[in-house]
Amino acid sequence: MQTRKKILYVASTATHLRRFHEPYIAALREDYDVFTLADGEGVDFPVSISKKLLTLRHASSVHRIRKICRSERFDAVIVHTTLAAALVRLALRRVKPKPRLLNVVHGYLFSDPPMGLRDKLLLWVERRLAKQTDALAVMNAHDLAAVTSRALCAGKVYFLHGMGLPSREMPLPNKELRLLYAAPQDLLLTFVGELSRRKNQIFLIRAVAKLREEGLPVHLLLVGEGKERENLIREIDRLGLGEAVFLAGNREPVFPYLAVTDVYVSASRSEGLPFNILEAMQVGLPIVASRVRGQEDLLGDDRLYPLDDTDAFCSLVRGLVRDACGVGSVTYPNLSDYLLSSVFEENLKTFRTGVTL
Repeated sequence: MQTRKKILYVASTATHLRRFHEPYIAALREDYDVFTLADGEGVDFPVSISKKLLTLRHASSVHRIRKICRSERFDAVIVHTTLAAALVRLALRRVKPKPRLLNVVHGYLFSDPPMGLRDKLLLWVERRLAKQTDALAVMNAHDLAAVTSRALCAGKVYFLHGMGLPSREMPLPNKELRLLYAAPQDLLLTFVGELSRRKNQIFLIRAVAKLREEGLPVHLLLVGEGKERENLIREIDRLGLGEAVFLAGNREPVFPYLAVTDVYVSASRSEGLPFNILEAMQVGLPIVASRVRGQEDLLGDDRLYPLDDTDAFCSLVRGLVRDACGVGSVTYPNLSDYLLSSVFEENLKTFRTGVTL
């Protein structure tokens, strides 16, 4: 009787596994013994994975991952998210026999060409770990080009249209919820994401201040949590925007908040294939987003502005005031390419092939 192969399925957080990967893990378990590893509860192997790039905590995480892999003797590893991928590949450098590894890149964190010391360090790490990467999957055109030009994988490279957006019904707006953030005649901009420098919410706050100085009754709703919260609050207070900019914290589901939104906005400095943009597309919101990888893959030029260009951002928002806004006002023909029903079978085939070749 042939023994079933053992697969370790990894992401930085248990939340990430639950949100994006449960259908794939369930399908893989039909043919393999699949075990999960992440930071958080509800996984087979909980391991602390710090979001800090440089911290001594990574050493203990690598040690624990190495110990688990030596004990369990996995045949293959499927790893998602940047830091988890780096730690797992570091751990496997001293594991024999080494399991085959598929690295699913949700978005490299370095610019290409590198723009500073941090970018150069991240690129150096990826190049050093290329020999530990038997197969690799990317989700945007920029990352695909980087893999080729920078030789970031020793084996086959795949292209995925994301992990898949589940089908949902169009949300209905809640008038009481809307009034918490803006009057019906005002313009409500919304962004959903971690409060961080990479997501760049401080740009949105300053742009809203400029629009309001011009007389546009615009409000901003930021849904999410993160270490930049206090800095954002200070900026809101400095600009006197306490009645115009709102930090709602984490909210699940986010669709009631999208349903009361007029325009979805993003100022991100980098993305992989942004799920928040896909969700805004799914409910038919007009979108104004920074011209960075991932967002370029999803949106046309008429919805993108140069990163950190306040004038260009404000011009696009002012243009939308003259158009229909809100849920259902825009149709995105390319959205079907990113639905779970469209990508699931091909992604699953990639996972199976990537860990068995």
